[in-house]
Amino acid sequence: MRTLKQPNEALEIYAISIDPPDKSKSLAEKIAADGKGNLGFLILSDPGSKTIDAWGLRDPAYKGQAIDGVPHPAVFVLDKTGKVAWSRIESDYKVRPTNAEIRAALDALGK
Repeated sequence: MRTLKQPNEALEIYAISIDPPDKSKSLAEKIAADGKGNLGFLILSDPGSKTIDAWGLRDPAYKGQAIDGVPHPAVFVLDKTGKVAWSRIESDYKVRPTNAEIRAALDALGK
């Protein structure tokens, strides 16, 4: 994700997970220890999926399972007022927007 943020750019990146904070912290530490460096963004914990549900992202494929509440993969770019300027929601967890696509959406905010 570091390639998304330009030097000295006022940009904040967050991830939202159903995992509790300690599990997200452990994941971030494991990634850093694997030589990939710090994440460069915060992982926000949503163990009750309230935020995920508020955005309509809950994946029904996991209903009734131990991991019920898992969201569809989604990326939102918000403008300075908090309005969604660009988004991508996928049904397949293997499909994600590229950093170039996200960067283009970020660059469009400045136009």
